[in-house]
Amino acid sequence: SLGSSSSQPISNNWYLLNVRSKKRQSFLKFLNLAIAQNNLQELFVDIKVPEDTVYEDIVLLNLSNFKTAYSFLKEVEFFHNIERKPLQSAQVNRMLGMR
Repeated sequence: SLGSSSSQPISNNWYLLNVRSKKRQSFLKFLNLAIAQNNLQELFVDIKVPEDTVYEDIVLLNLSNFKTAYSFLKEVEFFHNIERKPLQSAQVNRMLGMR
């Protein structure tokens, strides 16, 4: 395996978040601001945005701790809801257009 054991890839911590209709860019702006202001980079491991228009109100988040992240996310402007169950990596790849 590559890399040190301390930085294992967190592949199964992807969550599907819905934003209010047509508000994804605004939501991401506010989310990134909240992450920067509160030093939440370790909590929000990665943020991906599916490009296909069927997913236009969806953001994929790789979270190190769902509960803690959720308490911040629900305060972010234009947040709608988030699925509590992590996505399968195949689902993530499909939504991001990766085969």
